[in-house]
Amino acid sequence: FLKTTVRHPIRVISPGSPNPDVGHDFFNAMIRIGGITWAGNVEIHVRASDWYKHNHHKDAAYNNVILHVVAEDDMPVRDRSGRKLPSLCIADAYDKNLLDRYHSISLNMLWVPCQELINSIDKIHVTGRLNAEAIQRLYEKAAAIREELAQLKNDWEECCYRVISRQFGAKVNVSAFEMLTRTLPVKVLMKEHGELVRTEALLFGQSGLLNMRIRGRYPHALKKEHAFLAAKYRLSPMPGYLWKFMRMRPAAFPTIRIAHLAALYSRHQSIFREVIESESIARISHLFKVTASSYWDNHFIFDRISRKQVKTFGAQSIQLLLINAIIPLIH
Repeated sequence: FLKTTVRHPIRVISPGSPNPDVGHDFFNAMIRIGGITWAGNVEIHVRASDWYKHNHHKDAAYNNVILHVVAEDDMPVRDRSGRKLPSLCIADAYDKNLLDRYHSISLNMLWVPCQELINSIDKIHVTGRLNAEAIQRLYEKAAAIREELAQLKNDWEECCYRVISRQFGAKVNVSAFEMLTRTLPVKVLMKEHGELVRTEALLFGQSGLLNMRIRGRYPHALKKEHAFLAAKYRLSPMPGYLWKFMRMRPAAFPTIRIAHLAALYSRHQSIFREVIESESIARISHLFKVTASSYWDNHFIFDRISRKQVKTFGAQSIQLLLINAIIPLIH
């Protein structure tokens, strides 16, 4: 049985809700201490004296703490009102080596905190854990795709388009690519299949990036083409300022990724059909080996010339696309 430091019995009726932000460690707990039921918050420290180090004794917000849980009861503590807090010391409830190990891991400067410990674990356990985590993530991604598919009334082509496009966002621009696909249905791209300039005009125009200040002949041609197509299909572009370029490798700039997406949908009319009809992963990988149009050979963004480099959707990007989009889609 749990007991306070002065031997009053403790029964946890409800532990409350953990707080991931600044403030009490657990909110709205309900605990019976020595025959009295208390409702309030719980604070946790390594040492009881940390209560004073953190200046909780000066903060009226901590007057509703009903239990102070500590690993080391080095002194009694009181709240701002002067009330002595009931304390639970868990010093005998865990292996002290765990706390020492936690400190060494949390304070070290290694690339991975557990780098020095990982080799002491049998490889079969590491491999098993990695496989289990991979399978769990696959199921979670597949479940999210099934939910999205239901919202799209089982439109597999549109679902495939959205899932792939989000992966082109490379984390930073995932939400922007999501918005792009919602302003430009895949059926419109499919109708312009085989027309690279029109496909680029649709994607760049709907991205809002053509509404920025541009001077070059090619972006102006795309803007003019988009004006015609937007009127034809009754499209409204998203705000261009939503795209992020800072702290990214130029090869992952949204302009380059949109150019890759345009090349993909210009070459293949139905990506979903191509995927499900492919006989191997290698065949699917080849499907996504696309190169941006020649304008991007010496550009990363509009109107700014760079060193010439053919912009191909790389092998690592394709691998991530397969893992995070295609496999969960067809799972």
